Amino acid sequence: MDTDQASSSTAAPPHGIPHGIPHGIPGAPSPQFALLNFFFPGFSVLTSAANAYLGTDVNVYLPALLSIVGAVVLWNYVSGSLWTIVEDHLMSTVRIRTDDEIYNMVMLWLSKQNFSRKSRNLLVNTDINSRSQYISRYTDYDSDEDEADYGDGDGDGDGDENSEAVTVNQKKGLHYTPAVGAYYFWYKGYPLIFQRHKNQEQINFQSASEREELSLSCFGRNPRLLKELLLEARKLHLKKDASKTLIYRGKFDNMYWQRCMSRLNRPMSTVIIDERVKQEVIDDAADYLKQTTQQWYANRGIPYRRGYLLYGPPGTGKSSLSLALAGYFHMKIYIVSLSSAATTEENVAVLFSQLPMRCVVLLEDIDSAGLTHTRDDASAASNSQDEPAAAATLQTTGTGVPAAPVGGRLSLSGLLNILDGVASQEGRILVMTTNHIDKLDKALIRPGRIDMIIPFGFADADMSASIFRAIYAPYDNETLLTGRPEPKSATEGKRQANVVSEAEQKERAEEHDRIRKHIDVLARRFAAEVPAMEFSPAEIQGLLLRHKRAPEEAIDGVRPWVAQMRQDREEKAAQDAEKRRKEEEERRQKKAKEDKSKTEAGSESEPKEEGTKSDTENSATTNGDDGTSSATDRLERKSGAEQKSESDSGYGTP
Repeated sequence: MDTDQASSSTAAPPHGIPHGIPHGIPGAPSPQFALLNFFFPGFSVLTSAANAYLGTDVNVYLPALLSIVGAVVLWNYVSGSLWTIVEDHLMSTVRIRTDDEIYNMVMLWLSKQNFSRKSRNLLVNTDINSRSQYISRYTDYDSDEDEADYGDGDGDGDGDENSEAVTVNQKKGLHYTPAVGAYYFWYKGYPLIFQRHKNQEQINFQSASEREELSLSCFGRNPRLLKELLLEARKLHLKKDASKTLIYRGKFDNMYWQRCMSRLNRPMSTVIIDERVKQEVIDDAADYLKQTTQQWYANRGIPYRRGYLLYGPPGTGKSSLSLALAGYFHMKIYIVSLSSAATTEENVAVLFSQLPMRCVVLLEDIDSAGLTHTRDDASAASNSQDEPAAAATLQTTGTGVPAAPVGGRLSLSGLLNILDGVASQEGRILVMTTNHIDKLDKALIRPGRIDMIIPFGFADADMSASIFRAIYAPYDNETLLTGRPEPKSATEGKRQANVVSEAEQKERAEEHDRIRKHIDVLARRFAAEVPAMEFSPAEIQGLLLRHKRAPEEAIDGVRPWVAQMRQDREEKAAQDAEKRRKEEEERRQKKAKEDKSKTEAGSESEPKEEGTKSDTENSATTNGDDGTSSATDRLERKSGAEQKSESDSGYGTP
C-alpha cells in the first residue's frame, strides 16, 4: 500500500502543474506549449485551469481540436471557391438597381411572399418604392393597401375604442421585406436565392436606399425561371395601376421623365362640355390608336402623329379633358412645362425622344411659354428697323434666321422641329391648351401639327344642369342605407349577407332611381337660376361644393352668389383699368423725361457747332485773296441758283 502511494505520488505531477511540463525546472514549458502559446496566447493558462478545476487533460483532445479547426478553415476556403465556381458557371443571376421602375415591381412582389413575411430579419416600410431621384416617390394613390398590415391592435383589447372609425384610406400600411442579406425560397417548385445588399460602387452622397441593389439567382444556366418571376412581378404592378392614370413630368435638369403621381381614371361623363364635341374627340382618338391606322399612315407617307388644341377661358375643363382622354384609352400622360427656366431646345428634344409610342403629351398654357407671335414679331421688328440696324442684325446672327433667345431658351422654330421635324417622335397624341388662341403663332397651330381645334366656353343651361347632376346624383358604388345591425358572428354575417343581398340591392336601386328623378327636377331649377354663358364650369362647381349635401340650399344660394360674382368682377375690372391707367401714365412720364433729356443734350451741342463754324470762317479769311475770291464766286453762284429756283416756282420776291 505504501508502494502504491509512492508510485502514485511519483506519477502525479505537483499540484497546479499540467502533464507534460518537466518537474526539474519549475515553470519552464515544453517547446510544444511554447509554440501553442505563441499562436494562441493564454493557452497554457487555460489548460492549467482545466486540469486543476475539471481534472481534464486538454492535451489528450488537442489533436482532435486542431483537426476540427483545420477542417473548418479548409472548408471555408474550399466552399468559397466551389461556390464561386457554381455561381459563375452553374447559376443564373439577375441584378436590379434602384434607378429603374422594375425595382418597385420586384419590391411589391416580395412584400406579398410568405418567405418575406416570415423572415426573422425584416425591413419594414410604409413606402416600399425606390428613393432614387429618377424614380419618384409615389403618392398615396400608388401605395398598395390591399394586403398591408395596418397594426390596429394585437387582439388584447388595449387599442383605441374609436380605431374602427378610422378607415383604411386614412392610414399607411406596413410592408415587410427581407433586410440586407441572402434568403432562400421556393418558386414553382425550384429553389431560388434573393440577396439584398449595398452597392459600394455608387456615389457617396447618395442615401443608403439609393445605394441598394437586389439580385435573384436560380440554379441552372437557363434564366427562364427568373424571367417568369419578373413578368409576374410586372403583371402584379400593372394590375395595381390598371384603373389609374399614370402622370409623368419632364425634368429638364437631368433630362428624364419622372413619375410624379397616379390618379384614378376620370370618367368621360364627368367632363362637362358639348356632348357632340366630346364624342368627336373620342372617335377621332379611337380611330388614330387602332393598329391598322399606323400602317395606313406609313403606306401613304404621313407622319403618325395626332394633335389637339383646347382653347377657352380658365376653368372650362381643358386639363380635365386631357386627363380623362388618357384614362379612357389607358395611356400615360406626360406633362411638359415650357415656361421653365431650364427649358432649352436640346433638353426638350431629348425628352420627346424618350416618349413611348402610345401616350398623351400635354403642353399646358402654351400661350404663356414666351413663344407667342415669335415669327410675326420678328418680321414686324425687321420692317420697322432702318437699314443700318438691319445690317447690324444680319451681322450679329450671320443669317436671315432670327437668333435664338438669350440663355439658350427654347425658340418657336426649335419647338416646331421637335413636334414634327425629321427626328420627331411618332405615335403620341399631342394636346395643347391655351386661354388666348389669338396669341399663338399660325405656324404652331397649322394643320399637320394641330388636327382638331376644340373650343371651350362658359356654361350654358344644359352644362349647368349636367354639373348639378354630377354633384348630387348618387352612384352605384355609394351606400345610402345605414343603420343595419352588425351580425353577432362571422357565420351569421355570411348567412345574413346571402339572405338579404338581393333585397338590399333591389332596395338600393329603387332608392337611387327615386333620388335621381328628384335631382333631375332640381337640376332644371338650378339651370334656370344660373345665367347662361356668364360663368365657367369651375365657378359653378365651386358653388355646388359649398352645399354638396344640400341641393336645395345650393339653389337658394344662386342669386346671392351671382350678385357677389358680378360685383367682384366689376371691382376687378376697375382695379385692372386703374392699373393700366397708372402704367400708361408712367410710360408717358418716362417718355417725356427722355424727350426732355434729348432736347437738353441737343441745346448743349449747338454752341459747340457755332464755335466750330466761326473757326472755319476765320480760317477761310486768313487764306488770302485767292480764298476770298473763290468764296465770293461760290456765294454768287448760290444766290443765282436761289433766284432761279424762286423764279421757276413762281414765288420769287420782286
